[in-house]
Amino acid sequence: MTSFFAGVGRLCVGAGACWLLSGCALYSVAGQFEGSGEVFYGNVAVSPIDIGRLDVTTVDNRVSCSGSTQVTRRGSLMSNVGAQGRATATCNDGRTFKIDFIQTAESGGHGQGIDDRGNIVRVFFDMSSSTVRAKLDQSRIDALVR
Repeated sequence: MTSFFAGVGRLCVGAGACWLLSGCALYSVAGQFEGSGEVFYGNVAVSPIDIGRLDVTTVDNRVSCSGSTQVTRRGSLMSNVGAQGRATATCNDGRTFKIDFIQTAESGGHGQGIDDRGNIVRVFFDMSSSTVRAKLDQSRIDALVR
């Protein structure tokens, strides 16, 4: 019952190292920097102690970002739904961002934050990479309709 960002806070060095340790969870991430429109995909590796590592890269592979996550509030002892936390990351282009997230289902959730340039950053996370891609696509369509 490790949540997305709860698992992100694990003591894993990276997604690959996480697989070597028992109890780590791996989630897919999809998101967008709204100011530039840059879309990114990646992974979050989460430990049983609710800390983790976030690694994402833009579609064109020009920007990569890495950081940490931590669950700050658990929904309940019986469910990951309602868990909340924060993620911070630094990118190779110099930008940094912070995201607050909430787990809305056992398999994942969503988050929103801001980068140091004032751009909104939106993310979706789930155990299924196709699910996070579909959620991001739907979010982008919804934004066009508004």
